[in-house]
Amino acid sequence: MRKILIFSFLAGIAGVLTGCHEETDSVRHTPKSLPGADTISIHLVIQRLDSSLFACRTRTDVEAWVTANPAFVRSYFPEAGKREQLVSELFRRVNEPSLREFYGQTKESFGNFDTLRRELTTAFRHLKAYDPAFRVPEIRLAFTGFLGSDLVLTDSTITIGTDYFLGNKAKFRPDVYGYQLWRYNPKALVPQILFILSEKYVETNRQDKSLLNEMIGYGKAYEFAQTLLPETPDSLLIGYTGKQLAETEIAQDLVWAHLIDNKLLYETNPMKKVKYTGDRPTTFEIGPRCPGSIGRWVGWQIVRFYKEQNPDVTVRELMQNKDARQILELSKYRGQTPES
Repeated sequence: MRKILIFSFLAGIAGVLTGCHEETDSVRHTPKSLPGADTISIHLVIQRLDSSLFACRTRTDVEAWVTANPAFVRSYFPEAGKREQLVSELFRRVNEPSLREFYGQTKESFGNFDTLRRELTTAFRHLKAYDPAFRVPEIRLAFTGFLGSDLVLTDSTITIGTDYFLGNKAKFRPDVYGYQLWRYNPKALVPQILFILSEKYVETNRQDKSLLNEMIGYGKAYEFAQTLLPETPDSLLIGYTGKQLAETEIAQDLVWAHLIDNKLLYETNPMKKVKYTGDRPTTFEIGPRCPGSIGRWVGWQIVRFYKEQNPDVTVRELMQNKDARQILELSKYRGQTPES
């Protein structure tokens, strides 16, 4: 009976939320800046490998470009084959009219990359405040018509394939499922980078194979990423539209009831866990309008409630707390909205 109620509820709330647009970004919870972050000076280097590649006119120019960027070539084209083949393919691409037109859309989507620079600077200030040993990586911008990767992060560099992140008006889009395209737009770029960077700082109990532990791990990662860029809308981190977030908040008591009724919090079966934390278009086990990765979102809610109930706990203490059960208990989260 509980699942039937969830299905009908999630189907019915659409009429209540007709004012919420599908593509609206949504932010409700804004973490405070980390102490001292605003006073930290960051020297951010952005290397424009995209513009230097598209400035090449001859095969000799492309060969010189490849020679001049050996570290980038090794990390960005790990499966490109022989050097001669890579040079020939890049030369063909930079002279392809449709690809040059596609590259021209970079200006429309990113402008002069001022927003990217500002967001990364803000994020790195906060990361430096959290971890004084953090070394600001060099940012490399690439554009190859999807020949390379979308993002490549190392300890010293972050390479961004800007061709992946031009948004829904771009001439070409990455070859991914439709529900995954949300992360490939300019607004979502830096939040996705921060989520990846959070992995180094989010500590979990690796012996705990429960769904709850996995949920809390994701929740801590989202919270850490949003702490680095405090104004980041929730939607750009978790990939729900504003409408989906509003619907999910309203229905979270039923989502929680599903997890409890089916004894899922301490489930350890990977095949069952992935249904709630995996990258999917919907969590149809709960309802046709329930977004995918709902377990990640619930984990984020638990972490937020934990912070609200325990205001003296620092961000570092939260990230270092490996006890998922304790975080749940002290959060007092039971599927309620913050106002209830």
